[in-house]
Amino acid sequence: MATNFENSWQALFTPEGAASYFTGEYPKIQLVFDKYNDVNSLWLAELSRLIYRKNSAIRTKILNSFQLQETRFFSHSNTQCAVIEAPTFAVLVFRGSHEFQDWLSNLGTVLTKWPKGGMVHWGFKEALEKVWADVANYLDTLHVPIFYTGHSLGAALAVLAASRRPPNALYTFGSPRVGNSQFAQSLATVNAYRIVNHRDAVTSVPPNGLFDFSHIGELHYITSDNRMLVNPSDEIIEIDRDSSTVKNIGNNRRWFDPPEHLSDHSPVNYVAHLERLLFSKQLIV
Repeated sequence: MATNFENSWQALFTPEGAASYFTGEYPKIQLVFDKYNDVNSLWLAELSRLIYRKNSAIRTKILNSFQLQETRFFSHSNTQCAVIEAPTFAVLVFRGSHEFQDWLSNLGTVLTKWPKGGMVHWGFKEALEKVWADVANYLDTLHVPIFYTGHSLGAALAVLAASRRPPNALYTFGSPRVGNSQFAQSLATVNAYRIVNHRDAVTSVPPNGLFDFSHIGELHYITSDNRMLVNPSDEIIEIDRDSSTVKNIGNNRRWFDPPEHLSDHSPVNYVAHLERLLFSKQLIV
């Protein structure tokens, strides 16, 4: 059994409505941090999808079935995140936002100084600061390796958190650019892995020509035919995105579904691709 691709508006704007999670026989999370790990990437993508669930009882039931426990949930205004623990590791996962496009359109051109170096998106900084003091205090109590992760706005907040307090590894899904090149350079020593699904438009904003916005981390790009390329050039990505090749999976698109550059941002489609990459052993490294 595998997670189905969903190209609907509902999957894009209400990911908390998912009916099932962890549908495959997932191998156990591996304590590998200094290189990309396809098992860990899949788990963290699914946790980034599960955190959209607003019913804590449902999250708890699902996590407990995998010997995971949500030990703390932090919420202030539009910022939410949780710490999920197992005996040998922990995960700090940030929730994305339904108002994410508003964050970009209203605040995308506003940069502010960042204490760890460089400039960052003002709205992202303000969102993290709402919960960071409480999160940092709780992280002080942990004595196991920790992953940071998130999807969309959650990915942006995970990047800022990694700057404030570096994790053992950072995995982001559908992340926008968070700060300028100086900020990106300040994270050069963090084990950061940035997963991008084909035409996901959010990963291209704010434009890199706008106030020097830059991505951070090692890029893992999912192609139109479900391969993964590591740090491909901009030219290779452009060719793939412009390709007329029809996806050989998940191409049950209807005329009233969102365009591909939006549906590729849906968290369920990240999970569906990563499942197939892992279980088919088609990962290119």
